[in-house]
Amino acid sequence: MSGVTRLFLIRHGDTADEETKKIYKGALDIPLSEKGRSRMKMASAFLSRFHLDHIYSSALSRCTESGSIISRPHSISLRALTGLNEISFGAWEGLSFEEIAKAYTDHFRLWLADPETHSPPGGETLRDAEKRINLAIDGILAEHRSQTIAVVAHGGVLRLVLCSKLGLKFSHLFRLAQDYGGISILDVYEDGSTVVKLINFTYYM
Repeated sequence: MSGVTRLFLIRHGDTADEETKKIYKGALDIPLSEKGRSRMKMASAFLSRFHLDHIYSSALSRCTESGSIISRPHSISLRALTGLNEISFGAWEGLSFEEIAKAYTDHFRLWLADPETHSPPGGETLRDAEKRINLAIDGILAEHRSQTIAVVAHGGVLRLVLCSKLGLKFSHLFRLAQDYGGISILDVYEDGSTVVKLINFTYYM
């Protein structure tokens, strides 16, 4: 694909804390569950039919393990980047929606109304997270022009990448499903224009 860089965007597998319903993981380093490992093995089998030149992941273990599983059929080394880590939710990490709403009522209301410029206490705004993530993604694209790259990351990270590359507003963020093990494919051209070829594919299971 001369002049086109193909990005496979892959969300990590299910995590060990799923039964607790603690939805704000953020930068907490929570490992994969056995279900998550099984899911990533199926994703790896599906992706083995494609040629991948390089594979990157978040530096958090749920992504590095997922990326390592995916990398095996391709005999390529995984490169972990902290720039691909999940959005930081600061003091809210490890808490559920209900717990945050009760303990941080006013702050939570402001964040829900405008997460682009309001951050959780000690956490990131969506604008700051987008800048960090785009720096990592744009660096990967610049280093590997006209190649095929897999990026294993988090739901929030991949939603921000999709919104950024497609010119969507942050208000569309949660209209983009990113399920565990979901695979999206983007073709990025030399002028930066991006075409979505596939989004949140999980039917390999």
